[in-house]
Amino acid sequence: MKTKVVVAGSVLCIVGLVLCGCVSTQKYNAAQTQVETLTTDKNKLAAQKADLTAKLAGSQKEKGSLSDQVTELTGKVQAAEGKATAAEGRAGTLQSQITEKDTRIGALNAKIGELETEVDRLKKENEELKSKLPAETAPVPAPAPGPTTE
Repeated sequence: MKTKVVVAGSVLCIVGLVLCGCVSTQKYNAAQTQVETLTTDKNKLAAQKADLTAKLAGSQKEKGSLSDQVTELTGKVQAAEGKATAAEGRAGTLQSQITEKDTRIGALNAKIGELETEVDRLKKENEELKSKLPAETAPVPAPAPGPTTE
């Protein structure tokens, strides 16, 4: 029985080779060329992947740097806005002080006007009083001192 199995296996192998046939040299060379092309493409893609990975790392580093700059600039903008708000507050305070001073100046100008009117009235009254006074007589000259006798 062993022999029958060996013979049957050998027959099957020969029939398989006959039915399948051998690969021609032309097909083998074409397949080999295709394998070489695919290997070359694989190597190119690996190199591109390495380049892109390096670029990605650079881009991520640049992103981190830009993120830090944005954070720094945001802080500066907030500080500037705080200063602007403080300056606006001081400007409002100064404006109210200016308004208060203008009001005081207006009141003082009104008081000056009243005082000038009062001075003018007093001048007129003084002139009227002077005109009502009797005319002054010329003073009598005092006798000149004479020789003294001792």
